[in-house]
Amino acid sequence: MGRWFLAVILAIAASTTARAAHADETPPSPEQVMAISPELRQAFRAAVTDRSTSPNVRLDLMMAFLFDTQNGLGMQYDHAATYTVDQAFRTGKANCLAFTLLTLALAREAGLDAYAQQIDDVLSWRQENLHLVRTNHVNTGVRVQQRRYTIDVASSEILTRTPPHAISDDALLAIYYSNRAMELAIDGRYADAAPYMAVSLALDPASANGLNNAGVVASRRGDIAAAEDHYRAALERNAEHWGALANLAQLYERQGDTARARPLQVRSDRVLRRDPFHQFITGAQAESAGDLTTAVQRYRRAIRLHPGEHRFHFALARALVQQGDTRGAIRALTVARDLADRDGMTPYQAKLDLLTKRQHR
Repeated sequence: MGRWFLAVILAIAASTTARAAHADETPPSPEQVMAISPELRQAFRAAVTDRSTSPNVRLDLMMAFLFDTQNGLGMQYDHAATYTVDQAFRTGKANCLAFTLLTLALAREAGLDAYAQQIDDVLSWRQENLHLVRTNHVNTGVRVQQRRYTIDVASSEILTRTPPHAISDDALLAIYYSNRAMELAIDGRYADAAPYMAVSLALDPASANGLNNAGVVASRRGDIAAAEDHYRAALERNAEHWGALANLAQLYERQGDTARARPLQVRSDRVLRRDPFHQFITGAQAESAGDLTTAVQRYRRAIRLHPGEHRFHFALARALVQQGDTRGAIRALTVARDLADRDGMTPYQAKLDLLTKRQHR
């Protein structure tokens, strides 16, 4: 996933796995990021390309090779594993970005027409210690004759309201370097983060996410003028980029310049009010704190903004049950069930049957 920071970064320890995989913090070249090692190529040929010339069969064999723990790589999802293709192969771990790099390289090795895809509008706001990180999502698209397929290591774990769109290899690689910069920044290693960030901006200078992240790194290194330039450049690309709005407002606040900070804060608040995912998360936070009235209000607002997400309706039903509103909960859960059924999922019928029995007692 592509990361961008929303608030001031505070240093935390990186995972042991991530540290081991990134012992050398000199940024690899784009060619090294995507490189297939001789060991991986040999294993892939034996499992995939030597067994069939059919694109459809090769795609099936590739999927088995990626996930089979007996005769394949047995890849496991790890949100911290921002790895190169070779690191993902050697560790057996990958986040959505590393998995996309891996599958893209292998699909092309198999002669398939493969390309990277990005989903911009994703529910993935993660609290890491005392700072907030938002992520976008990437995966791999494959064309076989007239059909298109998506290879995704975490499709069941993300909420989105926009379809994926194809991005260039440079844009995908820029996300890799930006992610590594952010991981190093989380660890307080801002000098190490800077060269990764420089490569990211060279590959995709128009990325609002990348420019925002560059601003964070510059700010934490003490280069306030560069940070301001990066945040402003991000807002020129995307006037509603909440990370850049919040970070630039915070930069001005620290300088005591409330006149410039206040309009940015107002704009960032306006963006959040229109973001169903933010409403959903703040509803969940309120529910967890026992503030059911606020939770119901936030869930209802999330539904108004994005009515087709079954998990929003389920959350509302859950909060209404806790308020004792069984009838309202049944209505919300019925909508959740119908939406989930439409998407080929059936997770709510048993809960709905239980609530209906409770109402008729």
